[in-house]
Amino acid sequence: MQDALVRLAVYTGGLASLMILFPIVGVEPLEQEVARVSREIQSATTFFVQSITVSEILIDYQNAKIAGSSTTTSSYSSKAARAARRKAPSAEKVSILIVPGHEPGMGGTEFGGLYERDIAIDISDSLVDLLKQNPRYDVIVARTKTEWNPLLQSYFDTHAAEIAAFIESQKQQMAGYIATGRFTLESDQVSHPSAPSAAALKIYGINKWTSENNVAITLHLHVNDYGGRRSRRSGIYDGFVVYVPDHQYSNGEASKAIGMAIANRLSAYHATSTLSKEDVGVVEDRELIATGSNNTADGAALLIEYGYIYEPQFQKSRVREVAIADYAYATYLGLQDFFNDPVAPTYGSISFPYDWDTVTVADGATGPGVYALQSALRYLGSYPPRGKTFSDCPVSGVAGKCTQKAIAEYQAAGGLETTGTFGPKTRAALEKDLPTP
Repeated sequence: MQDALVRLAVYTGGLASLMILFPIVGVEPLEQEVARVSREIQSATTFFVQSITVSEILIDYQNAKIAGSSTTTSSYSSKAARAARRKAPSAEKVSILIVPGHEPGMGGTEFGGLYERDIAIDISDSLVDLLKQNPRYDVIVARTKTEWNPLLQSYFDTHAAEIAAFIESQKQQMAGYIATGRFTLESDQVSHPSAPSAAALKIYGINKWTSENNVAITLHLHVNDYGGRRSRRSGIYDGFVVYVPDHQYSNGEASKAIGMAIANRLSAYHATSTLSKEDVGVVEDRELIATGSNNTADGAALLIEYGYIYEPQFQKSRVREVAIADYAYATYLGLQDFFNDPVAPTYGSISFPYDWDTVTVADGATGPGVYALQSALRYLGSYPPRGKTFSDCPVSGVAGKCTQKAIAEYQAAGGLETTGTFGPKTRAALEKDLPTP
């Protein structure tokens, strides 16, 4: 990585953060180590190249060794899932690092007693279980709710000086390229809160570690929020967004192709973010450390914001589990689409088929059955109802006028009495229209 790429760096607190994190190390030896590593990086030949391409990842997937591989699906606490946290990447498979957003026990947004960092772990657990079914993948998880993957924690501890020097040297390197116009600074960037210096050092460390260990794809999983929202009030934005690197970065091409595939699957059942500039669904960003800010990641890197934390599919406890599983499933399907190895047959949602006899749609009714019904009607083209958007009528697991109008449209299309209620004839029609794939 160091002898082939141009980096852009904006982080200036690497050395200060390092001293805060490791106060027992003498200042003079630490500065000497930073200077040494910085000189090594700066002495390397630098130029813009594609560090990873779509064709390279596809070839690696096709050539991945699958003989004798396990297709175990497991809970995060199982032996197989624990192994996914602790082992080094395989050179014979497509390595994927899953990074649940923020740090164990700290960071991220919060609403209604729910913490983004915990929801991210739950999505990660579901996604890992799906990815483990594919023997072509080698899956590594960055953290649990209580600790970092020991591989990464050890790297943070033993390579802190190198990480800090790497960050600082890239800043110095890239300043010249910006000044001479070799790197264009786009003006339409989404504003993001700055990561605390200690957290930033770790994320840059992840970028460096994935590059050194040939990790093909890194997925950072998050739940969204925005500045200025009152802490106890729901916000005004909703929907998902997938962030990818600036197209000028060396991992930009492959990252965006993967991001488009995942966003396509997410958009089948969920609204695209209504926040300005996020509403395109897949957003290029030069400043997010997670996606390789400063061109610091060789492999494809994406940050997925699955929705805003105050949205009902997260806040309603009876809905949250199925919504989280559905987000993970859409992500998995998107990856499979990217690799030209789609999962079929599938409805694109794991929420249905469902036992429709157990579902009621009285105003305000909530639960996985309502979520499944909204998703099923979406698949059949009746949800959201005409004249409404996903933002107006999300797949939320909460019944109301949107659901009732959608049922009425489905009934009208099928020649049923248009009541807007979910009676026996409508249930039977739904069973017929949605056989088990």
